[in-house]
Amino acid sequence: FDKRSLVLPRCGPPPEQVDVVVVGAGLLGMITAKRCLDAGFTVAVLEQRPLVGGIWSMYANGTSQVNSSEGGYCLKEFIGEEGGKNGDNRDHSTAAEVLRDFAKLGESLKRHIFTQVKVVKVLGSAGDYHVLFQDGVGPSAAAAVARCRGVVLCINDRVGLPRPLSVPGQEQFKGVVADGTADSLADVDWRGKRVVIVGMGAFAVENVRTALENGAREVVVVGRRHGTICPKMIDYLNFVKPWDEKYKHDTQTNVKQFLRWKELYEASGCTVPECWPKQVKHEGHTISVSDVWFIGHFMKKLSTRSGELASLGPDGVTLSSGEFVHCDVVVGCIGFERSAHLCEALTGRSEVKTSNYLDRDMMYLADAEIDEGAFNSFFGSSVLEYGKFFSNVYVEGLKRGDELGERLWGDGTASVGITARKWNQYIAAGLQLIESDAAIAAHARMQVERRTEHFWRTMPPQSFLEVNRKEWEELHQRLNGGIPVPKEQQLPYFFDEAPQWC
Repeated sequence: FDKRSLVLPRCGPPPEQVDVVVVGAGLLGMITAKRCLDAGFTVAVLEQRPLVGGIWSMYANGTSQVNSSEGGYCLKEFIGEEGGKNGDNRDHSTAAEVLRDFAKLGESLKRHIFTQVKVVKVLGSAGDYHVLFQDGVGPSAAAAVARCRGVVLCINDRVGLPRPLSVPGQEQFKGVVADGTADSLADVDWRGKRVVIVGMGAFAVENVRTALENGAREVVVVGRRHGTICPKMIDYLNFVKPWDEKYKHDTQTNVKQFLRWKELYEASGCTVPECWPKQVKHEGHTISVSDVWFIGHFMKKLSTRSGELASLGPDGVTLSSGEFVHCDVVVGCIGFERSAHLCEALTGRSEVKTSNYLDRDMMYLADAEIDEGAFNSFFGSSVLEYGKFFSNVYVEGLKRGDELGERLWGDGTASVGITARKWNQYIAAGLQLIESDAAIAAHARMQVERRTEHFWRTMPPQSFLEVNRKEWEELHQRLNGGIPVPKEQQLPYFFDEAPQWC
């Protein structure tokens, strides 16, 4: 994908007055701008970088895939391609597909997006704000102010700067040491390589897939604790299974799919997360989606170690346990610094409502820490689904602030520290809004109906089962250097009953 298509031409300076200022032209910033414009409000999107696309344009690499089923991370409704116009993206869409959709959305909003604009401060309160910013870079940069009634801060919270890998003896290592984000590993020939990946989050699991699918001999993943990995079918079911009136799935089928998941862990030889069965995932971790994880373990191509890297030598790494692991490539995926401090610095506020509001018509729309309850909501832990819902809430607040204000930003709505935000808090707030307001309830219902229709059109349960089972079998051959693996020697497929649960 040519990222130059994400660079938008400037259509003049940012306006001095506008209804809504959106800070950040990433995923959530652009869909919020689109919602506000469609509702008849004037909008200016201020983006510090010269291109749109947020963390996808910063950290995704040429082999990255979305950590959600395609229907749960789909922008087509915002770019006029709903219903299969111009084709659908593949399941667990590639970075190139996602960025192409971003480029189209950016192009449609180009008159309202102002790049290379650094927001310095947001002043004011109660629906009367002044956004101070620096327009341009270098000697030609100029200070300016935009007045507005609403502000939406779409500056990523959970994914800030990558934490660098720093290990004693790194300069002695004869192989490749690289960060697991962006295209730092684009030139690596993985064939026959022994790989150590440090970290066990979503970026680490993506690098496992990249290495194994491209011919790595073996991969060892080293982490302080074992992250939770689910097969594609589990993620798919979380979006497609029917919802009750409170947006909950049937308990019996939830138990059945968890038992299959547990059986898969045992049959593949993967280490079960230390938090099971009390919790689905560790605090601070997400759940990564990968079939390769299980098949790689079963084929003895992939293994994990608990601990940290103690040192690097010419031919490999020594772990904190004292074990030495021979390797040719070391990939650092030890997470990201959180960026919640940016919201505090820009607004002077240290608390946020669980509805995401900081003040009247001022919203902090950013991914927070994914806690235990996130995976049982109709958002399905998809930040895009979260953004679709709360951008509709924001527009309703603009239209009906006097009516909704107490529930959105008023004293009756719970507050939390900005650095303590969790998914479960705004899921609960969202459900309360759905129960108390007919228009917001209609938005939620339409969002789920539209998504379900998309899934059933592109990949209904029986079709998904057949495709996923075929991919499952083909992965054995791919990880075996292209040599077919007899079916009786493959890791069994555990989800033949899944369509009955939908």
